[in-house]
Amino acid sequence: MMMADSEHLECLKQGVEIWNQWREENPEIVPDLSNVYLSEAYMGEASLSGANFNGTQLNGASLHEVDLRNVKLSRANLSGAKLRGVDLRGVDLQKLKMAKADLSGADLSGANLTGTYLRGAKLRGTKLCEAILCGVNLSRAKLRGADFSASNLDDADLNNAKLRGANLRGAKLSGANLSEIDLREVQLQGVDLSNVKLRKVELNGTNLLGVRLCGADLNGANLSDAYLRDADLSDANLSNAQLIQAQALGTNFENSIFTGACLQDWNINSTTKFDGVACEYVYLQVDQRERRPREGIFQLGEFTALFQQVLDTVDLIFKDGIDWQAFFHSFQDLRNQYADDNLSIQAIEKKQGEAFVVRLEVVEGADKKAIESSAQEFYATKLTLLEQRYRAELQAKDGAIIAYREQSANLMKITEMLAARPPMSETPKYDLRGAQFAGGFAETVEGDQLGGTINNQTAVPPSLAEAAAEIQNLLKQLEASNSAATEADQTAFLNVMIPPTRRERFIGALKTASDAAIEEVPYRAVLKALVEGWQNPNR
Repeated sequence: MMMADSEHLECLKQGVEIWNQWREENPEIVPDLSNVYLSEAYMGEASLSGANFNGTQLNGASLHEVDLRNVKLSRANLSGAKLRGVDLRGVDLQKLKMAKADLSGADLSGANLTGTYLRGAKLRGTKLCEAILCGVNLSRAKLRGADFSASNLDDADLNNAKLRGANLRGAKLSGANLSEIDLREVQLQGVDLSNVKLRKVELNGTNLLGVRLCGADLNGANLSDAYLRDADLSDANLSNAQLIQAQALGTNFENSIFTGACLQDWNINSTTKFDGVACEYVYLQVDQRERRPREGIFQLGEFTALFQQVLDTVDLIFKDGIDWQAFFHSFQDLRNQYADDNLSIQAIEKKQGEAFVVRLEVVEGADKKAIESSAQEFYATKLTLLEQRYRAELQAKDGAIIAYREQSANLMKITEMLAARPPMSETPKYDLRGAQFAGGFAETVEGDQLGGTINNQTAVPPSLAEAAAEIQNLLKQLEASNSAATEADQTAFLNVMIPPTRRERFIGALKTASDAAIEEVPYRAVLKALVEGWQNPNR
């Protein structure tokens, strides 16, 4: 084994000043410092360009601010070396031992670090643009603000590394391990994260617009508030992942695994893809609350059936609460204006604070912007008229009106009004077969989903007593929410709750009944006015 030149080594031991002077006087000499022990040696600011350090023990050595371009470092040990601000551009550092080395602020652009051991190393603000880092071990390394743009990190191990604020634009990461990493504030534009290990990674609030995550292992990852629009997560493992308030419009989840994921308040639409999803159960609230299904596991296709939105929808957002009387009146006007669009309520969601979202189903191709705009105008008009009536009838001040509206927005009362069900052991008091209040009623903050499959069975026309019992039950629910409801309020409410496809049943019941029998029916005036309005809508 070739040893270092003794003259060169002796000169170096005399100090940096003498060494640099010798280098200036002998520029043609290539320093040979190979296969020697220079552990803990101080060589800061020394002129070492082109030197031969092959096989040299440099662990713990101080080499800060040194130009190490063109040096030979094969088999050298740089563990714990102090290399802050060094110039290592294009240097071959393959398979070197550099554990816990400090390379903060260094320039390693274009360097070859294939298979290099950098576990626990410090590379804060280090330039690694276009570097070759295949199979490098950077686990537990401190990489805050490091620039990995256009670098090759295929099969690299970055498990538990500190990457916050790093630049990974255009980097290759196929087969890399980025588990248990905080990727918030990391620049990921143009990154292909396909088949990357991202277990328990922090991606909350991260912009992942259009990012490829095909086959990525995201088990236990935090994707809360992440922007996943048009991202490709097909074949990804999202088991136990947090997707709270994630924006997943147009996201591809085909053939992904969702078992144990938390989907509280996530945002999906009809272009979000769920074909082939594998899932035993999910949670609709944090801390593993509101399990779905409540017991057992999803059967094949049930997850997709539950979450896939195949219909066009319009979301009406009421951020300051909702006056349900104004909404019922305005929705009737909206449905009359857009009769050809077959409007129906798909779901009502309670958001944070007093906010509500009412989701309407519309036919394919409907002008959703126009429908949303009209709905807002109708509601604002009805709300103004109702507030004027409240003032006139109740002699109310603004504070009383606000209190009323807060009461009107109470979710539990609306839940009772729209989703009441008798116990299974009791005989139903009213018939909801054929109802088109699609999807049920949802309070997404709490995770409750009441309702279920739309059932459009054609039913036998009920008797007058059955029809009256159903009307009475619905109106009692309205009165529980608003004891001062007028006959006009009752009629508007029933018009919303009883869609056109079910009205013939009530018309038939009234036609076949005698006048004497009708006079014995509770709410007969409302029932007669309701049927009259259905039969003669233009009066």
